[in-house]
Amino acid sequence: MSAPRRLLTTACVTALALTGPLGGGFALATAPDGPHPAPAPQGELTRLGKGTGDFCLTPGATRALAKAHVRLTAIRPARLTGTRERRCVSTPITGGAFNRGLTQGEMHFDGGFDFTRGARHLRVNHLKADLATGRVSGDVRGARPARTAFLAFKLDRKQARLASGKINSGRIAFTLTDQGAASFRSAFGTAPVKAGDQLFEGVGTAEIRTAQPSHTQRPAQQTLDVSQ
Repeated sequence: MSAPRRLLTTACVTALALTGPLGGGFALATAPDGPHPAPAPQGELTRLGKGTGDFCLTPGATRALAKAHVRLTAIRPARLTGTRERRCVSTPITGGAFNRGLTQGEMHFDGGFDFTRGARHLRVNHLKADLATGRVSGDVRGARPARTAFLAFKLDRKQARLASGKINSGRIAFTLTDQGAASFRSAFGTAPVKAGDQLFEGVGTAEIRTAQPSHTQRPAQQTLDVSQ
């Protein structure tokens, strides 16, 4: 396709309007009466806007923390939500990007977790989820502050869904990493939850944004073509 036709195709891309599971991934689609470009390559990233990520303690983790007299609270602007029996931390999603296969990209969160026991704290702040490594890292403030891969996760793209210009991750199991368990031991002398055990069940929802092409004054709008 020539350069002028590529510019015309980009300008004719339609607005977000499709709802459905991600399945094997998604690609860009033009208007029905226009030419159909090749599917977007796996390495091409789609930008994320604002959203919310919820991290809820599992029943097993709730019991383990209670037995160790460790309490979960939130670091602002994250908020403590859920119930007394099942505490959750709702964190603002501030941005990120992902590829069509959900195998590359990052998601950034503001705020974080504060585990407390008496005057002792284990704070995990400025969270970042890395799709390529399957790790959630954060600035850990315990006895020895450090940037730590605190949680491990695996995103099931069959559960992820697109709706009204937003992506929903579906339920995600977050397990404690070896570094995460070491952070608990550093802060409290023990790790109530063992490395490899599930600490949180979570879900994230965020807006999908489109980048503004350099050759146009108005950003092109895209339709996500969900492949089954």
